[in-house]
Amino acid sequence: MDDSKRSRSAKPKRKRPWFKMFVIGFLVIFITGGAAFAYVANKTFQAAKQSEVELSRGDKSDKRAAAVDLTKDHFSVLLVGTDERPGDTSSRADTMIVATFNKTDKKVNLLSIPRDSLVMIPSVGYEDKINHSYAFGGIDSTIETVETLLDIPIDYYGSINFNGVVAIVDAVGGIEVDVKLPIDTLDSSDQKNGVKLEPGLQQLNGEEALAYARMRYQDPEGDIGRTKRQQQVVQAIIDQSTSFGSITKLNKLMDATGDNFTTNMSLTEAFQLQPFAKSLNAVNRIDLKGTDTKINGAYYYQLDPASLSDAKATLKEQLNLPETTDDLTSTPEVTDDSTTGSN
Repeated sequence: MDDSKRSRSAKPKRKRPWFKMFVIGFLVIFITGGAAFAYVANKTFQAAKQSEVELSRGDKSDKRAAAVDLTKDHFSVLLVGTDERPGDTSSRADTMIVATFNKTDKKVNLLSIPRDSLVMIPSVGYEDKINHSYAFGGIDSTIETVETLLDIPIDYYGSINFNGVVAIVDAVGGIEVDVKLPIDTLDSSDQKNGVKLEPGLQQLNGEEALAYARMRYQDPEGDIGRTKRQQQVVQAIIDQSTSFGSITKLNKLMDATGDNFTTNMSLTEAFQLQPFAKSLNAVNRIDLKGTDTKINGAYYYQLDPASLSDAKATLKEQLNLPETTDDLTSTPEVTDDSTTGSN
């Protein structure tokens, strides 16, 4: 591959990342209410009012005619877990989950994209593993790649690194997980044999939860098994968070991850999610089927065309989009009969 093609796109304008918005938008709003929510909201505003995260594209997807209005529109969020560590100059998207929110049916669909999926990466102009999109051009490149793959707009994103995952799990006091298979793998510092687990229901700390979610090569299901374990960990974090009974614990969760999270969702937009979150009816999971393959000695996950087509149709239906998003942004051609002539 031509390294000259791997130029990075413009990075998001970032004054200061603020995980606190993620907690409000995706945990606190769904879990708390009343005085606790008011306290957390006020604290977050004080910390976030001078923060700003912008994508190079601006405030709307190129697949949207106008930016979404969270008070009435269906919308989508791309959740990205990266392998970025302090001092890294390049990192990859280790986890990608697309969440679509339907305001009418009060439903959320979660689509996990296997990290080794062979897809077109527009920022470099050739096919590669989808997790490489982040290394090629940061979150802008990853969003563009996902939009191209699924033909839907990605309205918002949330990106968290390894340190953030460890911090969240530790902040909630660990999580209970039914470990499905033996684990003997790297920890977050890539220390060999850093985490060892046996199958069974058990309490995991941050390092153990991250290792369980990341491990891939020891799982006979490969990327699909890895995706299932990631969803286990996310659900366990949510379940544990619901046991929060004090402001102290909420405060600890908010302060846990520091600069490990970024998002383009504003404070106002996060507040607009509260009514939807309280009336949420269902969360549905969508899996992308495929097969393992090798190309020039490298491993890839070849997505099944029928599975991909079904997933695209489901997401578009939930977002109330036409069969092709080109219909949303194209300008109709107008013929001037006075100059072309008409019989």
